[in-house]
Amino acid sequence: MPRPLKSRSKPPRPVIWCSPPCTTNSTSETLTRLQQMGIARWMISSALSLVIAQRLVRKLCPHCRRNAGSAADLPHSLWPRPLPRWQAAGCEHCYHGYYGRLALFEVLPVTPGLRQGIVQGLNAIEIESLARAAGMMTLFESGCQAIEQGLTSLEEVVRVLGIPHGD
Repeated sequence: MPRPLKSRSKPPRPVIWCSPPCTTNSTSETLTRLQQMGIARWMISSALSLVIAQRLVRKLCPHCRRNAGSAADLPHSLWPRPLPRWQAAGCEHCYHGYYGRLALFEVLPVTPGLRQGIVQGLNAIEIESLARAAGMMTLFESGCQAIEQGLTSLEEVVRVLGIPHGD
């Protein structure tokens, strides 16, 4: 007679999936939005282990992309190195310079220090500052990495994300 299997793993943690009602520009703003939706800070801090923000940018066509020569210098608080300027005019493979999409991610692990900040009611800027000090990469920084790799252009990242406020 078959017996039900007993799980020896930890019980699953709840997943909070935010779609259009929770659309924000960053992971730290998502925590603020959850509070605005009526979820208590203590509940947010104890239930979450990870917050992910994602944006899609157009991917440069590998067949016709070219380095335009002059690099873009952004303020050091946004990106420390000059970014290559990519151009893609279009070819028989893509017709318009772009081929496919690329996902940019911002991943915010909810650490004990961050949990404490959430309970204390830190605002989105303070939470982002804590997270960046712990090594979190913002969506814009993820975009800058993709630009350095020649996967997309600065113009495309700015079109989708805008220019961040800077520190």
